[in-house]
Amino acid sequence: MRIGIDIRSLQNDSQLRGIGTYTRCLVKAVLEADRVNEYVFFAFKGLPVPDFLREGVFEKARIERLTRRQKHFVWMCGQFLFPYAARKERLDLFYSPEYIVPVLARAKKVITVHDFINSDYPLYHKRNLILRRIYYRLKDKTLHKADKVISVSHYTKEKIRQLCGIDESRIAVIHEAAQDCFRPVSDSDLFARTREKYGIDARFILYAGALDYHKNIDGLIKAFSRIKDKEAALVLAGVKNDPRYFESIQRLIADLHLEKRVVLLGYIPQEDLVSLYNMAESVISVSFYEGFGLPVIEAMACAKPVIASGNTSMAEIVGDCGVLVNPHNLEEISAAIDSLLSNEGLRRTLAEKGFERSKEFSWEKAARQMLGVWEELVG
Repeated sequence: MRIGIDIRSLQNDSQLRGIGTYTRCLVKAVLEADRVNEYVFFAFKGLPVPDFLREGVFEKARIERLTRRQKHFVWMCGQFLFPYAARKERLDLFYSPEYIVPVLARAKKVITVHDFINSDYPLYHKRNLILRRIYYRLKDKTLHKADKVISVSHYTKEKIRQLCGIDESRIAVIHEAAQDCFRPVSDSDLFARTREKYGIDARFILYAGALDYHKNIDGLIKAFSRIKDKEAALVLAGVKNDPRYFESIQRLIADLHLEKRVVLLGYIPQEDLVSLYNMAESVISVSFYEGFGLPVIEAMACAKPVIASGNTSMAEIVGDCGVLVNPHNLEEISAAIDSLLSNEGLRRTLAEKGFERSKEFSWEKAARQMLGVWEELVG
């Protein structure tokens, strides 16, 4: 097969977010698993590509530069450029990891859908202007032109069925996974350096991920303010997506007099994040909406107990290996934090179960499942 893959999410703002992590991990795993097929990676002009592609680890792959970065027109450009590129490169199959279905392309088309947050989450849907709503609706309509839709969870698969009317026979669920660097670590010197670097003195609960409305950070802070252990800290490690929401979080921390107990770290390099996972008493994610939930599987891979929302995709990832809560119920969240902070035996039990559960997810497995989908389509 001759396969084209859109890797532009590895060059723009998405590279530090979930879509960038997904694309990087999946492409690396596919290249390691496949030594037969030929690949063309479509990238922005004038921007660097990841080292693992530049180093030429796979001789049957090359980079094709299509367009300069246009932040607001990535999807529209794809509708015009990818059909042309598919014909020029004689592609058998085109794959997009970020929801771009080039309708007019003659090659087989496969895309990954992570979530429908902009069109399905009530707050974002209401705040979107009419033109943006039309845009998202148009994107959803193009799903019908995909030969196969990859969903990162059964939760998202059901959303695809409900919102777009795609028959489930055309949807394949391929779960994400934690990268190999996320593993149990016991290094007191490393932990001491990390504590000094980020100014963390107390035992703490960790949240890792973007600071955005649907992540329910304000609810998490309110719930944390009610816990019994007033010496414990809440560490928030993640980029701020909306300055207004970040400012509201800062005001909330001040209003609740939690300035000394809530630590805002911003973006954390991966090596430090591994250390923080391993240092935390527990990792928590009480999002209102989540397509998969990478931080919970990363925490489980580090043998850390997790608290997660029970009404999103995280329920199928965590199962009975963590504490599932209603993200709208502050008392339930604070009670879950209390139970893990006060019960070492429970922490140990959930950590062991979560660690074993995390082994069921791997990027190698995801890559082989993806290759199977492609091979079945092309024949």
